[in-house]
Amino acid sequence: MTMTANTYTTTDTQPAQMRDTMSVSVQVLSTVLFAAFAIPVTIVALNVFWPAGVVIALILAWRGGFAPTGAPSAPPRNIDEAIKSLMPVAANNEAHSANSNASFDAYHHDMIKRLEVEKKTFDGFLGRLRDAKDQSEFDDFMNERTARVGADTTPHD
Repeated sequence: MTMTANTYTTTDTQPAQMRDTMSVSVQVLSTVLFAAFAIPVTIVALNVFWPAGVVIALILAWRGGFAPTGAPSAPPRNIDEAIKSLMPVAANNEAHSANSNASFDAYHHDMIKRLEVEKKTFDGFLGRLRDAKDQSEFDDFMNERTARVGADTTPHD
């Protein structure tokens, strides 16, 4: 039995998306063929010489699958890029304004402004709350220290 594989060469004229993607049917078929190869080879190797079978099983498990998936894409540098890549629509205001209602845009703009003001106000409140807590803890510490130092300096009869 002979199997032939078609090899496709990529050229610079092909779009990068076409070079990096593979159809689902090819991936499923290659995974099934890989399993049809890997399972019997591992069983035979385990029966003939078990250390070799273990090594082969580990290598096949580590490798994962038979189908090449193309060049992996670079991971995002930060979480903002990852989130933006998941958004279906561009996050700029021009694209949003071109497809929406003018009254909704005005409401949206006002709501965003109000939320920004509330956030600044709340951040200021949290800052004052932290400062008050720190001041209270410092005052308690100083009172305990003064009481401790005062108790140590009292004359003993």
